[in-house]
Amino acid sequence: MAVPRRMLMDRGPSSTERALIAGHSGRSVAEIALTFDDGPHPEHTPRLLDWLAEHKVLATFFVLGAMARSHPDLVRRIVADGHEIGNHTYTHVSLEHASPQLLRAEVGTTRALLEDLTGSPCPLFRPPWGKISARALLQLWSDEHTVVLWNADPRDYAMKSSEAAVAWCARYRARSGDIILLHDTSTVASALVRDLVERTSRQALHFSRISQYIS
Repeated sequence: MAVPRRMLMDRGPSSTERALIAGHSGRSVAEIALTFDDGPHPEHTPRLLDWLAEHKVLATFFVLGAMARSHPDLVRRIVADGHEIGNHTYTHVSLEHASPQLLRAEVGTTRALLEDLTGSPCPLFRPPWGKISARALLQLWSDEHTVVLWNADPRDYAMKSSEAAVAWCARYRARSGDIILLHDTSTVASALVRDLVERTSRQALHFSRISQYIS
């Protein structure tokens, strides 16, 4: 039996699923989701937020608790700009073999911090490297987290130039429901997003926050 998206997802609704939704709600939109991990970064994140605001693109930021504590105003700005915040652990530790104690320390501490900074619930969670044990997954579900993975990864953290980012965008074929993994700590993330938004705008695709995939 398929796991509901409110519990675990690696992509959002397809165009077919959206058409079924539209039959009940009147809404049928082809959507992809931009997600950013590992920030907020004091230099790259503000520049990225400026560009996203200018082009009216919304995204989801999976932040580290340690970075959020160091840059609380950036966390608040992400939410104030209309984006949403997700939890990416406190120190980017692997949860593949994590004890219940480590999970509580890394995930619970970060969630409490983010909810205090934003004044809103923070149920979205992304495990570092996408690695997680079955035991940790069950604990996260017990605490009502939505675990979010991805299905498109340009590996922007390994790119050495904006040309490499543009080349990936030229190869990428967007499909409704895609979740793209990016990093606002990457020096090429802004270039990648600029080219990606320009290309997808020609395909009548819209950008969604992850929570919109759940509804």
